[in-house]
Amino acid sequence: MPGIDHEMPIELIHNDPMTAVELLRDAVGVQPPPFATAAVESVDFAQLAPVEFRADSVVVLRDAAGGAQLALIVEVQNRHDSRKRFSWPVYAAALRARLECPTALMVLCPDAAVARWCEQAIALGPSGTVTPLAVHPGRIPLITDPERARACPELAVLSATAHAERPEIGPALQAMLAALDTLDEDRAKLYLNYVFAVLPSVARKHLEEIVTTTSHDYEHIASQYLSHWVDQGRQEGRAEGEGAAILAVLETRGLEISSDTRDRITRCDDLNMLETWIRRAVTVSSADELFA
Repeated sequence: MPGIDHEMPIELIHNDPMTAVELLRDAVGVQPPPFATAAVESVDFAQLAPVEFRADSVVVLRDAAGGAQLALIVEVQNRHDSRKRFSWPVYAAALRARLECPTALMVLCPDAAVARWCEQAIALGPSGTVTPLAVHPGRIPLITDPERARACPELAVLSATAHAERPEIGPALQAMLAALDTLDEDRAKLYLNYVFAVLPSVARKHLEEIVTTTSHDYEHIASQYLSHWVDQGRQEGRAEGEGAAILAVLETRGLEISSDTRDRITRCDDLNMLETWIRRAVTVSSADELFA
């Protein structure tokens, strides 16, 4: 996945365990058993294995009575690491013994080459193997349907970042924004900042244009995007940062900014006024309308 780091994909799964279930079903073609709940549970195998054996995440599917139907270990692996061929079987065996249910190991990889290495069967000896299920960007479903994206916003985020260089990235980004617009402010901002950080420049520019030119469709997420710019500028002072955010929005939308308008924005130190201008910058048809 372009720019994949170790933390965010796991946080996406922690925030919504169904993301892992969707990847299991759609990315690796494994149909989960019937279940009533999916929840992230303890990833510590200290009860049955040394404390250093700790998975990135564990999602457990349970029936209505609370019985474990499937335990899914989720790992992020960015490179070849021969030690994992010894630790991964420990994760699977220890969790299977603890929950007494079928167990699978799914590994999220940045590219197909790492995925091919990860999904090789691990020989335990003369009579046993463990075979990880590997997910790389090409296996993540491309989500362009807003309704499907709203059903699993975390998967929509992974889809948009995984397919950033495909021709269909525009509809995928729009579907993701529709999904993020359903989330609470902190979660939406976290995901949006992550997407901006990992998208290649062309896709990032496309996302900027969508947010700033169709804000009536994404009113909530547009405000989060503005906050993203404001946060970047706060190192130089809040007023200066908000002024820079206003100018960035206007420029991205292709609006002409006169020298007088630019000076008025950059010299303003009234935070209330700047915040008003920030909200107006998303919808005005000319820069001068900021001051109406």
